[in-house]
Amino acid sequence: MGTVSKLKLTAAAMALIVGALPAVAQTTLRMANWMPPAHHMQATLAQWIDGIRAATGGSVEIDLMSAPLAPPPGQYDLVRNGIVDIAYGIAAFTPNQFHLFRALEMPFLADEAQAASAGLMDWYTAHDFAAQEFEGTHLIAAFTHAPFLVHSREPVTSLADFDGLKIRAGGVGIDIFNALGAAPVFLAPGDTTEALQRGTVDATQFTWESLPAYRLYDLVPNHLVFPDGGLYGTAFWVAMSDTAWNSLTDEQRAAIDGYRIEGSRLIGARWDDVEGEARATAEANGDSIVVLSDADTAALRERIAFVEDGWIDATGENGASLLGDLRATIDTYR
Repeated sequence: MGTVSKLKLTAAAMALIVGALPAVAQTTLRMANWMPPAHHMQATLAQWIDGIRAATGGSVEIDLMSAPLAPPPGQYDLVRNGIVDIAYGIAAFTPNQFHLFRALEMPFLADEAQAASAGLMDWYTAHDFAAQEFEGTHLIAAFTHAPFLVHSREPVTSLADFDGLKIRAGGVGIDIFNALGAAPVFLAPGDTTEALQRGTVDATQFTWESLPAYRLYDLVPNHLVFPDGGLYGTAFWVAMSDTAWNSLTDEQRAAIDGYRIEGSRLIGARWDDVEGEARATAEANGDSIVVLSDADTAALRERIAFVEDGWIDATGENGASLLGDLRATIDTYR
């Protein structure tokens, strides 16, 4: 028998074997994506998708889109309206909807993104808050980054230096920097580089990892670090549309729910990794890195206590207890 005939026979035999195996029903879901190509979230989300695939035994595949369908504030509408199956976004862009979820944005809450991410997902799930705030979707992960610091053209080393400072900010940061006498400017993260180049702002609230992601090293060589849990972090959600969720089998849904805390922690841990790498680059560049003094940190706590007080008041009589529970839950993942 010739080689070609042998290959044909082998292929036919393999086809019979594969055909005899039990079929695995595979579902492919489309996931919206809006981070820039150089941002670590491209690789981080790919790792998270690998985790979903493994948890579901290969029966759920997620196609991460390469181009954004909407700007960051429009991501929740994309998934709620079923334009995509999965999306991720920043809770602060729809502040009235995600009040409880944004408990993570309290100042001085956590130094580590992995602990804060897992803690938020655990706490939020334990209290079944998603039923109140994620109507029309199903929450499948929650995460944050390491806490914000301030990057600036000229040195900002004390609270006094914030007076009149034009600083790019968002979310809770707008209120915080207003309280410090600065002149905060709300900008989406992707607009920050151009704003610094044009002089629209002279500083920005960002994490370390944002420096390479948005090519900022040459623009802001001065960095102010806030100790004791940091200034605050951003609460990110990952949600699936109800239509997509209801199309899955019971086993697939259980597997994805079972992966929520682990997957959230994975994303947060990756943020921690790149945070250290980006700071090391700034140090190698000879940048100025200053840690806010103990005296100014104590004064800062007093001046921005209204952030936590406001969240507690808006939550109701159990607000302080819930926030204490969140802190305790985060501590279990440190």
